[in-house]
Amino acid sequence: MTKYPDLFAALAAPFEPEEVKVRSQSSRQLHYVTARTVMNRFDNVLGPENWFDEYIPSENSVLCRLSVRLPDGSVLTKADAGGYAGMSDSGDDDKSGYSDAFKRAAVKFGVGRYLYRDGVPTFVKEAGHAASAEAAAEPAAATPAVAVAVGANGRQSAHANGNAPRTGKALFAWTKEQEQRYEVSLLKYLNNWAKLQEFPGRMVDWDGEQVALAYAEASRKLNAIQASHTEAYEEALAN
Repeated sequence: MTKYPDLFAALAAPFEPEEVKVRSQSSRQLHYVTARTVMNRFDNVLGPENWFDEYIPSENSVLCRLSVRLPDGSVLTKADAGGYAGMSDSGDDDKSGYSDAFKRAAVKFGVGRYLYRDGVPTFVKEAGHAASAEAAAEPAAATPAVAVAVGANGRQSAHANGNAPRTGKALFAWTKEQEQRYEVSLLKYLNNWAKLQEFPGRMVDWDGEQVALAYAEASRKLNAIQASHTEAYEEALAN
């Protein structure tokens, strides 16, 4: 058992949904965070002056030695190796190896370990369950992004809140923003969905009702991605 359970639980805590990226690989969805997000975690928990890294490159991999200064002043170092991604640009390929090695070394401190669904240390589970119990004790606020109802004619209608896009042009811009945040092909998904609804071919030509319905469908899709991320953390706590 560690002398600093709160510190290591803070390092191993789940990331905000918007910080977790998703990519498809072999028909599976993989969740991951960027090296900069991991750096932010170390900065926020330890302070930027209390961690440092060094690298030993080789032909096929890079070794990262990642060190943190503990509250008692001692330094703890963990290391792991990362592989090159095989990019055509040699500079970018070098960066990929360093980034991979850094994130792998950070996992040994618990950072993002839950994303691998391989379980987390007991003290992190206890902290996670305590936080879940505290959140459950608070009254939940229902703030749906879009309310969808069925009218008398049997067709769905949607009423978006004040922050929702109201035109096809605004919806396009919002969709591209979500694609960058979550790294999903949301625009392609919406266009395919819209064809089934017999919407006009171009998003910019959709009327307000069509935009609201499309926004509701996009929100449902993104909520499913976030739920998958939350499920990964809860599954890790249970293991």
